[in-house]
Amino acid sequence: MTFIDQNAFGLLLSFHDIENAEYSLGPEEFVERFELFRSTVLEHARSKPLASGLSALDLGHALYFEFEDGDQLLDPMPWLRELHKTLTLEDFEVVAVLSHGGRWVEVEAAPSRPPEAELELVRAKHPSEALRRALYADTASHGSDGDDGWGSGVFVDEDAISALKRAFKNAPTALRVAGATFFRIGG
Repeated sequence: MTFIDQNAFGLLLSFHDIENAEYSLGPEEFVERFELFRSTVLEHARSKPLASGLSALDLGHALYFEFEDGDQLLDPMPWLRELHKTLTLEDFEVVAVLSHGGRWVEVEAAPSRPPEAELELVRAKHPSEALRRALYADTASHGSDGDDGWGSGVFVDEDAISALKRAFKNAPTALRVAGATFFRIGG
């Protein structure tokens, strides 16, 4: 197996107040609610293809998309903002994160192996800095006590701003977590 390190963008859409929905709704209503969240995100991704080679990972409380830097078909910032707005119109509290970093990609197909007995192994990705950074922001949105974090909103990684060759018109407040710097750009 041969792996290469490549730059990638990551986009995380997280159902920020899922715990509130789970404990305030009945079982059927809660299932309908999180299914609406998932279907709204996936419908947006299918109707507005963001990048060639786009991968999606369902984390249960969130959906994460990743693609190689340079493969974008649309600008990821407006795409993310539009999806965030669509979700908030459905009364979802959402954390939307655009991140950037290196990821490891297999360049040769691995030989197929028989599945392990009684164990289904689902691999999310090979190591991905973009995924880790997106999860940092999602965690920071909740804070250490569940109510003192950044809150819901649209957040962009400083490295994503640089990779997109963008600059802010003003000097937004830097939000730091786990060695990464994010900025709130909406919500």
